[in-house]
Amino acid sequence: MLAFLCLSASFSGSILPEANEWRDYSTDIIIQDKVEAKKLFKYYFESKGFKTGKIKIPELNVEVMLEENQFYKREEYIMDVYERINEIREQFGLLTPYDDYAQGYGWCGELEAQCSREKAYGYIVLIDKNLNNASMIYTKAHENGHFLWYIDKQEIIYQKFKNPHLVKSKIHTNEDFGDLCGWIALKIANYNLNECFIMNTENPETETRLARLRNLVENYLRD
Repeated sequence: MLAFLCLSASFSGSILPEANEWRDYSTDIIIQDKVEAKKLFKYYFESKGFKTGKIKIPELNVEVMLEENQFYKREEYIMDVYERINEIREQFGLLTPYDDYAQGYGWCGELEAQCSREKAYGYIVLIDKNLNNASMIYTKAHENGHFLWYIDKQEIIYQKFKNPHLVKSKIHTNEDFGDLCGWIALKIANYNLNECFIMNTENPETETRLARLRNLVENYLRD
């Protein structure tokens, strides 16, 4: 039995007992008592375009090695991120529509799959098409920052700073970490951060938080 639950800071769905399309070509595998769950997971996620093993995030100049029950997929130049989220939900049998319109220009979600007592995780990064170069760099790094947060690999980012412990103490949430990664990517791409701003007229506190994270990168990121 293969069951799915979509997870993220703002994304959840109902667990289903099995995926319909899996029945079509995998009945022989499912009925075998001795099939290892990890092989089932690998076959299923890779058939959906996910990959495991070494994952490179060029915007941040980092790479991570995933566990054998972790899978990653990155989709760029999406016409409508909100619409794509719901397409993914349908693809994995999660029929309840995503009811929180996607804010911003990217998204990172997590799929949890369960087979018997074993679990596997699929991470999806979506990037909007309609972005200028700076926004594209920032958004790719921001969403992949969420991915690193989900797999508990924040330390490879903190080690990029002259004072890792100080920077770590200033990061309180997943969103903080994603924004930190966004600023890092712009710095790596040789943007002058003092000339970069993210405007949020509806919430001035957000602008203050983003400026604080930008200053951490400007002042403490290693050359």
